[in-house]
Amino acid sequence: MNIRFPKILLCLSLLLTACSDDQEVVAQGLTDGSKGTVLRNQTIHSEILRRDMLYSIYLPAGYTDSKQYPVLYLLHGWGGDQNEWWVYDDMADDADAMIASGEVPEMIILTPDGQTWRYIDNWNGNGLDYEQYFFKELMPYIETRYSIRRERQSRAIGGFSMGGYGALRYGVVHHELFSYVYAISSVIGESGLTGMGSIVTNYQPSVLPGITLECGDRDYFTYDNREFSAQLTQLGIAHEHIERSGGHDWKFWSACTPMMLRKVGGLFRQGTTAIRFTRADSSKHAAIYTLNGTRRDTLQKGINIINGKKIIR
Repeated sequence: MNIRFPKILLCLSLLLTACSDDQEVVAQGLTDGSKGTVLRNQTIHSEILRRDMLYSIYLPAGYTDSKQYPVLYLLHGWGGDQNEWWVYDDMADDADAMIASGEVPEMIILTPDGQTWRYIDNWNGNGLDYEQYFFKELMPYIETRYSIRRERQSRAIGGFSMGGYGALRYGVVHHELFSYVYAISSVIGESGLTGMGSIVTNYQPSVLPGITLECGDRDYFTYDNREFSAQLTQLGIAHEHIERSGGHDWKFWSACTPMMLRKVGGLFRQGTTAIRFTRADSSKHAAIYTLNGTRRDTLQKGINIINGKKIIR
C-alpha cells in the first residue's frame, strides 16, 4: 500500500520526543576546517513501534538552520545498525572531500536503525510496522528537526543487502517521495518478502525514480540482480546495472560509496531524476552468458556479461 507523506505529519512529528546520548563524531580526513559532523545514536520515540528507536546523521561542514539541504536516506543490512555506514566505511570522509571540492552539493545523510525487520510491516508476524514508522514518524520528524528540503527532487534513498531491498521497495512504492534509488548488493526477494519483480509491475515506468543496481560478481544475489535488471529493461523502467568484481562485504560496499554520492549529488544539483544510460531494446534479445563466457539460459534476455563487462543490446 502506498503511504502518502501528508503535511500534517510534519506538525505532528514535533510532538515526538527526541534526545541524544551526546556522542558526536567529527569526520576525519581533512585539515582545512571542512569537516562534517556525524551525530551517532540519536533517539526518537515511536508510538507505532512502541519503543525508542535510534538513528545517526551526517551534517555537512558549516551546517546551519538558515538554509535547507537535500537528504540521502541509507538503510543498513541484516544484523547491522544505524552506525554501520560510519564504522565500517569512510563515507563521512568521502562526503567531506566531495563537498569541499564542489563535486557534490552539501547534503544531509540519515542512517536509521532497521533492526532485522526487513524494512516492512509485521515481518515474520512480529507485529511491528516498521514501514509505517519510517514514513509516518521518522521521516516527518527528521525533516522537521533538521533543515531539510522536502520536495521529491531533494530526497534519495539507498541501502545494501537487506537495506537494498528496503531502498528499492520504498523508492518504488513511495515513488512520489524519492528522486533516486541506489541499491547495493540488494536482496530482490526472499522467503517472507514480496519480490521486487512483483512490486514494480504495479507502477507505470514514468512515475518511478531513477534506479541504480550495483552488485559484485561473486555476491549471493548476483543472478537475482541480473534478472531484476532484465525485467526492468523489459518493462521500460530506466535504470543502471553495475556489476564489477567483488563479494557481499564491506570491501565492495565501501567502493560503492563514492559512486553513490557522486550520482545522488549530481542529481541533487541538477534537480532532476534523469540518468544517463543506454536503454535496452527489449525486442532484440542476445545470448546470455555468465562471467566465464559460457551460455546461461535464463529469463535475463537482452543482457550480455562477458569477461566482467555488461553490454546492453
